[in-house]
Amino acid sequence: MLDADLPINQVADAYRTWRESRGSNVDEVIDMMADEVEMRSVLDPGLPDDLAADRKTREEARQYFEVLSRDWEMIDYPQEKIVANGDTVVWIGRCHWRHKASGREINSPKVDIWTFRDGKAVKFMEMFDSLGFASTVGLV
Repeated sequence: MLDADLPINQVADAYRTWRESRGSNVDEVIDMMADEVEMRSVLDPGLPDDLAADRKTREEARQYFEVLSRDWEMIDYPQEKIVANGDTVVWIGRCHWRHKASGREINSPKVDIWTFRDGKAVKFMEMFDSLGFASTVGLV
């Protein structure tokens, strides 16, 4: 059963704008988050890359997006589907980015898992090809 305040349409709109704007709608994404939000990636936080760090607040989440725009150029971000259950929205698609320093590209399956409480995201977990990421940034 879906939570009544689960913002499925807001999530869908944010991803559509994310793709269309090539990632420049950071405020729209951040606005979906609670002040305290657990933001994690499939990457090990000990990896020597600023994107790998775990974040615990909305402002730390903003830093993630600053690093992303500093180091990467979005090529495409197509959506396959959105699935919702209970307090969770799962976005399924692909991410295609160019690493600015290396010039290499990654085109990976992407899954984002959002957990909401009172209409705001309290957890966000992103999954993508971590070996492809490490290769693209020159870590392997």
